[in-house]
Amino acid sequence: MSKVVSIEIGNAYTKVVLLDYKSKNTKVYAATLFETPVGTIEDGYIKNSEEFVEKLSSQMAAAGINEKKVIFTISSSKIANREVTLPLVSRDKIMSMIKANSTDYFPVDIKAYHISYTMLEKIVNKDEKKMKLLLLAAPLDLLESYFDLARIMGMTLVSIDYAGNSIFQITKGLKKTDTNVSIHINEKNTIISIMENGVLSLQRTIAYGSDSAVEAIMSIDKYRYNEDFDQDKALQLLLTTQMINTVMPEREDVAYADSELDEEERDKAEITESLRYLLGNITRVIDYFMTKSQNAKIDMIYLSGIGSEFKGLRELFSFEIGSTVKTITSIEGVQYTPTDQMASLSMMLVAIGASKEPMNLMPTEFSEKKVRKISLVIPTVILIAGLAAAAGMFAYGQISYAMERDTRDKLKKDLEDMQQYVAIKEQYDADTTIYNGVMAMDAQTVNMNEYLVAFIGEIEEKMPSSFKALSFTATEEGVSLGVTVSTLEEAAQTIRQFRTFETISVVQSSGFSISDKEEEEEEEEGNVRPVPPVNNEDEEEEEDKEKVVSFSLNITYNKDYRASLETEAE
Repeated sequence: MSKVVSIEIGNAYTKVVLLDYKSKNTKVYAATLFETPVGTIEDGYIKNSEEFVEKLSSQMAAAGINEKKVIFTISSSKIANREVTLPLVSRDKIMSMIKANSTDYFPVDIKAYHISYTMLEKIVNKDEKKMKLLLLAAPLDLLESYFDLARIMGMTLVSIDYAGNSIFQITKGLKKTDTNVSIHINEKNTIISIMENGVLSLQRTIAYGSDSAVEAIMSIDKYRYNEDFDQDKALQLLLTTQMINTVMPEREDVAYADSELDEEERDKAEITESLRYLLGNITRVIDYFMTKSQNAKIDMIYLSGIGSEFKGLRELFSFEIGSTVKTITSIEGVQYTPTDQMASLSMMLVAIGASKEPMNLMPTEFSEKKVRKISLVIPTVILIAGLAAAAGMFAYGQISYAMERDTRDKLKKDLEDMQQYVAIKEQYDADTTIYNGVMAMDAQTVNMNEYLVAFIGEIEEKMPSSFKALSFTATEEGVSLGVTVSTLEEAAQTIRQFRTFETISVVQSSGFSISDKEEEEEEEEGNVRPVPPVNNEDEEEEEDKEKVVSFSLNITYNKDYRASLETEAE
């Protein structure tokens, strides 16, 4: 059984494990975790490899990891993924079918991307034969940076995996029945995987992670003005001390300094509040899945990643989502003994999962290019040696003169050619200055109520026919609504539909009451109805009266909605 080194380079920490490759029962022989040098990685791209390679080599040596075969697993917003269902064909024909329709799946210049896939499910019955695939399109320059890193380290690159696939491959066996959710919280993003009976039904990556809580601690005065307190100490504080409340605070507890909370409670409220967008986006993904799968019921939510280790976060998620939440501490078929608290199974999960069934983001042209370079080494050496011998046989002075003259003429021509670009560069700088000024002015005039029409349009499209808005108050942060519907079921549907709005981040409901529809209408018209004598027939009629459910909604805008509209416009 072969061994391999699996590496996940995170923004804050790099995880390295030595383990069995593509084994049903995986044994981790050695592991190490260390802080990633600042500037090493940017959205998955390796930017500063020299310092990183030096630190990686020393950490691997200290952990006794000498294996030369390596796997990388990548997390990047530049990697596009799609879940598609295709007719079931033999494995050797799948890629041809995917490439034939690649522009439909990925509206980009496909020549600059490498496409790979993994089989999620085969659907075979008497009526149909289909297969469900997860497709990836990864930029070639992103993948090449990992080829170069392996070459600098003197290691053989076995495979490159996508972090979303890595986490799915390792967690799909946790519970192969019912509907389960895996939430892997990285520093800058969170991967949400929803599995039905062990099959991936939905996977989304959201741009919120554990850094929001770390940054919240760093902004608190008693830590902000402490020169010895850095991000690593803020992270350690979250790992060792409960700085997160088990319930999301009321906004006034955070917004107003004169609230009734003491200093410690206010600090915890601010840190908990920083997780609102992370929690809100996770809830939106789950609600979106539930609207598509009407009969589905979440059985268990599994937490992993650096954020899952924060004290109090599991309890907060459990209360706010309304489901059982469990932090992953062990997985059947994986033999792993943590070396310290930071190198827990939950933290190392993606690096371990990359060894299971990697998507193999390995463009053949990179390997061929390396082979061609190696095959030209010997002819190049012979040619250089021949030229050197020939040069000694000619008059050195004449050759030197000719070379210098040619160089002079070439430089003179290059200088003349460059003159035409000076005006272009000056015009570009002037246009850039104007553009930056316009964008700065535009940013100062941003008001989320500019998209109130889009919000109202979603209400008209998605609300039940009995929905009435009795009051409507809009601010830059969101909207407060007083609404009525016919039944409690429609009230639940209304809240669920609001959470699918693209313009909304957070929805909170309160003040539920039930009254007779006739009374509700008369109160709105300002009429007074005479009270009839009470008898048994009246009591029976009272029971048959149509009811009205009234409640309030506090809605927070999705601040990313404007950015998404601008991206689509571009």
